[in-house]
Amino acid sequence: FEVIPAESAEDALSALSESPADIIILDWMLPKMSGIELLTKLKSTSMWRSIPVIMVTVKENMSDGEEGLAAGAHDFIKKPVDRVEFLARVHAAIREKQIMERLENSNKELIQLCQMKDEFLSMVSHDIRTPLNSIVGFADFLLEAKMGELNEKQARMVDVIKKSARTQLSLVENLLEVARLNSGRVVLKLRKADLTGIAQECFDGILPNAEKKDINFIFSASGEVVPVMVDDQRISQVANNLISNALKFTPRGGRVEVAVFREPTGGVLCVRDSGPGIPDEERHKLFNRFEQTRIKSTSGESGFGLGLAIVKNIVDMHNGRVWVESRAGQGAEFFVLLPFSEHPMRN
Repeated sequence: FEVIPAESAEDALSALSESPADIIILDWMLPKMSGIELLTKLKSTSMWRSIPVIMVTVKENMSDGEEGLAAGAHDFIKKPVDRVEFLARVHAAIREKQIMERLENSNKELIQLCQMKDEFLSMVSHDIRTPLNSIVGFADFLLEAKMGELNEKQARMVDVIKKSARTQLSLVENLLEVARLNSGRVVLKLRKADLTGIAQECFDGILPNAEKKDINFIFSASGEVVPVMVDDQRISQVANNLISNALKFTPRGGRVEVAVFREPTGGVLCVRDSGPGIPDEERHKLFNRFEQTRIKSTSGESGFGLGLAIVKNIVDMHNGRVWVESRAGQGAEFFVLLPFSEHPMRN
């Protein structure tokens, strides 16, 4: 080791300003400024905060060592110092610092890679969306017989093209939404809103889809206002995703219930279905981006797509919580808890 001695706190600060250290061995007793005071100053200065400090004291009181650790010391050792023990602690502290530096560098690289990935997804999704919109538009054009009547077989084929393009367009929109949410550029437009009203509006909008599958589609609420401070468009997005998923995995003639109720800590939106349920080993995948479950929808489609990842992102942005309760073969219940607004709304 290259050792730079300092007889006072002032000398130590001067030496550190000229040349950063890998470790600081700090005596508790120093002239003018005590060791604990110098330690506090070091840990409050960004350029020195990460340097490990080992406190050295002649005091027998364990509370002194605890005070040093609480102030940010990496370790402390008593005089007289045992050479072997001292060197072992120094090596351990330096090794830990090096590991932390490598972790920080790796984290920075991962953050940069994630940003690059999201930018790439956004760019590619934008490029794909334009031709998909064109396909949907031209399919509509053909189905409306703007270029002559189609026979039954031709109309079916064009309708398949249109539906496939819409499915891909929905995936592209979800990719763009995931990229936007993870970029940190999305700003919530918070206002005091009624969770019951938001859920009811989403329920009414999706009702025709439920009727097409003969789903027993139920809305349940007490009728009272459930006041929450939210971006109502984003929470509508959450409700629509959860309800659409419930319909997607519920068989024809099944049951889907949308409920809103109060808990002591906030308003709760609950979506229950009578689908296949979610096995314990699949549950951790639900809210992860790009991770498919093995659960099949009623149309044979795998997984839950990106919808639940979007749901979790939005709920997290509202300081809320989303979770699922389910057993294989017994349907699933998705819950969203949102904090109450500061000032309750009136009916």
